[in-house]
Amino acid sequence: MTNHCGSCTACCRVFAIAEMPEKKAGDWCTHCTIGKGCKIYEERPPTCFDFECLWLASQKRENPDERLAASLRPDRCKVVFAPSTNPNIMSATTMPGAKLAWQKPDVLALIQKMTDAGMGVVCGAPASTERTMVDRNGPHTVYLTEPDEHGMQYNIEKEDT
Repeated sequence: MTNHCGSCTACCRVFAIAEMPEKKAGDWCTHCTIGKGCKIYEERPPTCFDFECLWLASQKRENPDERLAASLRPDRCKVVFAPSTNPNIMSATTMPGAKLAWQKPDVLALIQKMTDAGMGVVCGAPASTERTMVDRNGPHTVYLTEPDEHGMQYNIEKEDT
């Protein structure tokens, strides 16, 4: 097992894995040794191989000032920041049991930097269909579909009733 995540295994819990239909968002992956890493790291599915959270990506930056703080590592702040299918939207998926972790001051400061740069950040629990979008207009509720067979969710417009 070789990874650069340290003891963080948050992504092994919050996301569904397309190649493993039994692995649902919010459930621990059966191949995860919590706090250590993947038992099948060298043979992990493409979804896992290709995934890199924002914290991990930032640690590869040459300028140390551009790296996210250790406190923002997903297992510590309880939020996994990851790109969405929309390049202008960042996903901030909270760990089960930490639904409001995105409201912690250091996490909110990061979200504010993103919104100042024109991005939107969708915050909420794994597979939840109602989340909070934070953008230049402030926080507001958005609605998502139920996860499909690959764990993907899509924005939906709800009519006012």
